[in-house]
Amino acid sequence: MKWMFYLLFGFFQLGVQTVWANDASCYAIHDSDRKNVCLAMSKKQNSYCYSVKDHDTKSMCLANVMAQQSYCYSIKSHDMKQQCLAQVK
Repeated sequence: MKWMFYLLFGFFQLGVQTVWANDASCYAIHDSDRKNVCLAMSKKQNSYCYSVKDHDTKSMCLANVMAQQSYCYSIKSHDMKQQCLAQVK
C-alpha cells in the first residue's frame, strides 16, 4: 500500500496536480487512506491527513500539505523518509 503513496506523492511533486483538480473525484476513491490523502492534497487542508490510519502516510501527507520537513522525521520507512525530505522544502 505504501508504494501507492510513493507514486501519488511523486506525481504531486512533479506538478501533476491536475489529477486532484476536482476534489469530487477524490470521493470516488474507496480506500479511506487514499481518499483522505487525495482530499488533503486537492483542498490543501491538513485536517484530512489526520484521518489517515497509516502513520508513515499520515506524516508524509502532513509534510506535503503543510510544507514542513519536520513531519518527515517521524516516518519509520527509510525510503519514504528520504523521499519526504527530498520533496518537502
